[in-house]
Amino acid sequence: MESSEKNKSKQNNQTKPAAGAAAVAASIASVAHAAGTGKIKVGLLGCGGRGNGAIRQNLQSDPGIEVIALADLFENKVRQTRDRLERDKKFEGRIKISNENCFSGFDCHERLAQCDADLLCMATAPAFRGRQMLAAIKAGKSVFTEKPVATDPTGCREVMEAAKIADEKGLGIVCGTQRRHEFGRIELMKRIHDGAIGELVGGQCYWYGGGIWFRGHREGWSELEWQCNNWYHFNWLSGDQICEQHIHNIDVMNWCFNGPPKKISANGGRAWRTYNEDQIKKAKEVCRKFNNGSEEAWEKYNGDIWDHIFAEFEYANGARCLSFSGHSPGTGRGGEKIVGTKGTSNCSNSYSGQSSWKYEGKNVNGQQQEHDDLVASIRAGKPLNEGQRIAESTLTAIGARMSAYTGKTLTWDQLLNSKSDLVPKDLKAGPGIFNPIATGRDKFV
Repeated sequence: MESSEKNKSKQNNQTKPAAGAAAVAASIASVAHAAGTGKIKVGLLGCGGRGNGAIRQNLQSDPGIEVIALADLFENKVRQTRDRLERDKKFEGRIKISNENCFSGFDCHERLAQCDADLLCMATAPAFRGRQMLAAIKAGKSVFTEKPVATDPTGCREVMEAAKIADEKGLGIVCGTQRRHEFGRIELMKRIHDGAIGELVGGQCYWYGGGIWFRGHREGWSELEWQCNNWYHFNWLSGDQICEQHIHNIDVMNWCFNGPPKKISANGGRAWRTYNEDQIKKAKEVCRKFNNGSEEAWEKYNGDIWDHIFAEFEYANGARCLSFSGHSPGTGRGGEKIVGTKGTSNCSNSYSGQSSWKYEGKNVNGQQQEHDDLVASIRAGKPLNEGQRIAESTLTAIGARMSAYTGKTLTWDQLLNSKSDLVPKDLKAGPGIFNPIATGRDKFV
């Protein structure tokens, strides 16, 4: 009996490399099929505003793009997106979405990953992007994903795993941090990395604005479905405003230093959101819908994210960069600045100091160019893979939030090994997931 079990185990182990090789071969064959001037079949996951924008940019990147599948938590969003795409004369003959390739529900990403697409565009809530990307890559699809790609370290590790598998399978991953695809910034960063402003000793980055949408209730939705549609206001779904928006500026800081910081310290809080009258009015309306007309405990529907976070990122050479992000009425500041021993730069198109330079070449729309670059790389048989990099920038933003929520200075190794896992594995229509507002003294996990 023991000998039989050993033989069976040996046979199973011998078949695994063959199965893995077959999967890699199938993925490479898919990339090869999309190379040259052939058709590239594309599916969209997340049919909201950003998803609709992303799929149009993808269509505009190459005349050989055909959209064959759509998926979203909400069936009506899938129908609306298909109708809009089919009515758009610019894409006539290139929208080929059958009823069988329209998916909705909490498991829609799993079914989309099995469709006959070469490339998936993903624009769902940030909480789900790690597991969705991993499913797509394992199924042999290249990926365009919006940022950030996770709301906790566990999700970031899923993306890092997906990036490794993509390398093995010859698949592409490009993310929505479009500054990395703007020609002026690319040329500037080459010069900064070549020492144009000397050793980098510090910097600042900002994303501070007036506020964001807050969405009301719709008949027929469960509490969790409403929450997912109003995802920005809940930390487990959005990662807080520092992840959702400020990641652009943080990614530029990491670009300057060719990698993430070694240490993060942050603090912040929640003030304006607690007394924002318009938002409170809608939160109470939602509460009454789910609580038989009662407004008791309405506060949980008002969200739990903070409205300001200040952070300090310390990089490998000891340089420290300051970060400021958040929302409040009548405010606005965005952008980056990097300081070197020989000068400074706006991290966009120029530097000044001992010598000066300004980019005067062609300017492009970064959101369009990232799709152009991804599709061109697939055509060339050399797919871009930004998975590890976007996971690191996302984890940097998450690290600042976790530092602020806990009141602790955190190292990069602590973040990489954190057990924080905010997103339940199995989700279905039903009660929402409401967590207490962070105190600034929460336990680090």
